[in-house]
Amino acid sequence: MPARSSRKPRRLLVALAAACAGMTAQAQEPATVRIATNVERAYFPPAEALLRKAYAAIGLQVEFVPWPLPRTQLELQTGRVDAVAMRVGGYFEQTPFVRKVDVPLLNLFVYAYARPPCPATLAVEELGKVRVSYQRGMVAAENLIPEASRLAANTPSDAFLNLSTGAADYALTLTTPWMAEVPVDTRQGTLCRIPTPLARSVLFHGVHESHAAWVGPLEKALGALRTSGEIQQAWAAYEREIATPSNRYQAEPGRSLTLTPASAPTTGSAPARPPR
Repeated sequence: MPARSSRKPRRLLVALAAACAGMTAQAQEPATVRIATNVERAYFPPAEALLRKAYAAIGLQVEFVPWPLPRTQLELQTGRVDAVAMRVGGYFEQTPFVRKVDVPLLNLFVYAYARPPCPATLAVEELGKVRVSYQRGMVAAENLIPEASRLAANTPSDAFLNLSTGAADYALTLTTPWMAEVPVDTRQGTLCRIPTPLARSVLFHGVHESHAAWVGPLEKALGALRTSGEIQQAWAAYEREIATPSNRYQAEPGRSLTLTPASAPTTGSAPARPPR
């Protein structure tokens, strides 16, 4: 009898230890994965749907937080955000504590905007001779603009407004060719776009290094979506929604570009650039 009674406490201790180990493992996984997008919302709706599906495939729920790029960087460093929705490849080289999920999500291009009349072409070398506004933290644009020429803004809208008021000579933005076809209106009038893009970038999802174990499963989940064509179909459907002749973007201070159908013909244009 004494031998049997001594086994029961040992079994109970083993069971408690196993339960505690399971609770510890669960505690290491966040209840909801916080994914930073961007205060600029123009091309994030399809990405959010795709990422939500990929994370669901590995048993995780997500919450998207639309922050300015510098705040996202700070929140990543302090561990208050788990992942970034989409970033260009160069971002991961500059931010080694964020692991790239190596499945392409979207191809984007850097386009330059100006006040009318727009030049037919713009060489990258010319950016060092003028003032160029762009969204602060946009690596694809920063790689093209010499530091002395940079006029950083909180959002692409603010960069467009810097251009429209004459504070900058050009504004750079990262977008798709079909989104670039949508006119951008400001209070000073409509901006013009230089047709040829300055650079091309591929966007990838990224997770904080503390969640490096997610990289493989996410690559498998997103890779399956790409192989099936679901990623490509999501962007094609979004293109059909956005790229209609009546749609226009409105640039407003501190906000994402607002997509609105044109209710009347545009009655003005941003002031012309002074001769240099």
